[in-house]
Amino acid sequence: MIPEAILPLVRRAILDLLNDIGGEENDDVLTVLLTGLGHRFPRPAVAEQMRWLAQHDLNLVEVTDCGPYVVASILPNGCEVAEGRLRVEDIWRHKTGKR
Repeated sequence: MIPEAILPLVRRAILDLLNDIGGEENDDVLTVLLTGLGHRFPRPAVAEQMRWLAQHDLNLVEVTDCGPYVVASILPNGCEVAEGRLRVEDIWRHKTGKR
Protein backbone atom coordinates (compact mmCIF):
# COMPACT_ATOMS: atom_id res chain seq x y z
CA MET A 1 0.00 0.00 0.00
CA ILE A 2 1.95 3.05 1.26
CA PRO A 3 5.72 2.56 1.65
CA GLU A 4 6.73 2.55 5.32
CA ALA A 5 9.36 5.24 4.73
CA ILE A 6 6.80 7.88 3.75
CA LEU A 7 3.98 7.03 6.17
CA PRO A 8 4.90 9.95 8.50
CA LEU A 9 4.76 12.36 5.55
CA VAL A 10 1.37 11.07 4.36
CA ARG A 11 -0.07 11.27 7.88
CA ARG A 12 1.08 14.88 8.18
CA ALA A 13 -0.37 15.68 4.75
CA ILE A 14 -3.75 14.30 5.85
CA LEU A 15 -3.69 16.48 8.98
CA ASP A 16 -2.60 19.52 6.97
CA LEU A 17 -5.40 19.01 4.45
CA LEU A 18 -8.05 18.52 7.12
CA ASN A 19 -6.88 21.61 8.95
CA ASP A 20 -6.71 23.73 5.78
CA ILE A 21 -10.13 22.75 4.41
CA GLY A 22 -12.17 23.27 7.53
CA GLY A 23 -11.69 20.18 9.63
CA GLU A 24 -13.75 17.40 8.04
CA GLU A 25 -13.52 15.36 4.85
CA ASN A 26 -14.00 11.84 3.50
CA ASP A 27 -11.39 9.40 2.28
CA ASP A 28 -12.38 9.80 -1.38
CA VAL A 29 -11.79 13.56 -1.42
CA LEU A 30 -8.60 13.25 0.64
CA THR A 31 -7.29 10.68 -1.85
CA VAL A 32 -7.81 13.18 -4.70
CA LEU A 33 -6.22 16.01 -2.70
CA LEU A 34 -3.23 13.84 -1.78
CA THR A 35 -2.79 12.97 -5.46
CA GLY A 36 -2.59 16.71 -6.15
CA LEU A 37 0.31 16.85 -3.70
CA GLY A 38 2.09 13.99 -5.49
CA HIS A 39 0.97 11.15 -3.18
CA ARG A 40 -0.83 8.63 -5.42
CA PHE A 41 -2.35 5.93 -3.23
CA PRO A 42 -5.59 3.95 -3.33
CA ARG A 43 -8.52 5.08 -1.21
CA PRO A 44 -8.29 2.10 1.20
CA ALA A 45 -4.69 3.06 2.01
CA VAL A 46 -5.74 6.64 2.80
CA ALA A 47 -8.63 5.38 4.96
CA GLU A 48 -6.17 3.14 6.83
CA GLN A 49 -3.99 6.16 7.68
CA MET A 50 -7.05 8.15 8.74
CA ARG A 51 -7.87 5.32 11.15
CA TRP A 52 -4.25 5.28 12.39
CA LEU A 53 -4.54 8.99 13.23
CA ALA A 54 -7.78 8.31 15.12
CA GLN A 55 -6.30 5.43 17.11
CA HIS A 56 -3.27 7.38 18.19
CA ASP A 57 -3.21 8.13 21.95
CA LEU A 58 -3.44 11.87 21.34
CA ASN A 59 -6.77 11.62 19.45
CA LEU A 60 -5.71 13.65 16.45
CA VAL A 61 -8.83 12.93 14.38
CA GLU A 62 -12.21 11.31 14.86
CA VAL A 63 -13.25 8.80 12.20
CA THR A 64 -16.80 7.86 11.24
CA ASP A 65 -17.88 5.22 8.73
CA CYS A 66 -20.58 6.65 6.45
CA GLY A 67 -21.62 3.93 4.03
CA PRO A 68 -18.78 3.32 1.60
CA TYR A 69 -16.83 6.34 2.88
CA VAL A 70 -14.70 7.05 5.92
CA VAL A 71 -15.05 10.60 7.24
CA ALA A 72 -12.35 12.19 9.39
CA SER A 73 -12.85 15.23 11.60
CA ILE A 74 -9.74 16.90 12.94
CA LEU A 75 -9.60 17.35 16.71
CA PRO A 76 -7.73 20.08 18.65
CA ASN A 77 -4.52 18.04 18.97
CA GLY A 78 -4.62 17.33 15.23
CA CYS A 79 -4.82 21.09 14.61
CA GLU A 80 -1.85 21.59 16.92
CA VAL A 81 0.21 19.10 14.88
CA ALA A 82 -0.90 20.67 11.57
CA GLU A 83 0.06 24.12 12.84
CA GLY A 84 3.46 22.93 14.03
CA ARG A 85 2.89 23.43 17.75
CA LEU A 86 2.83 19.74 18.70
CA ARG A 87 5.19 16.99 17.59
CA VAL A 88 4.05 13.38 17.46
CA GLU A 89 6.24 10.37 16.77
CA ASP A 90 5.60 8.80 13.35
CA ILE A 91 4.14 12.03 11.93
CA TRP A 92 6.30 14.31 9.77
CA ARG A 93 7.14 17.49 11.62
CA HIS A 94 7.17 19.91 8.67
CA LYS A 95 4.11 21.28 6.87
CA THR A 96 3.32 19.61 3.56
CA GLY A 97 1.84 20.98 0.35
CA LYS A 98 2.17 24.26 -1.45
CA ARG A 99 3.18 27.41 0.39
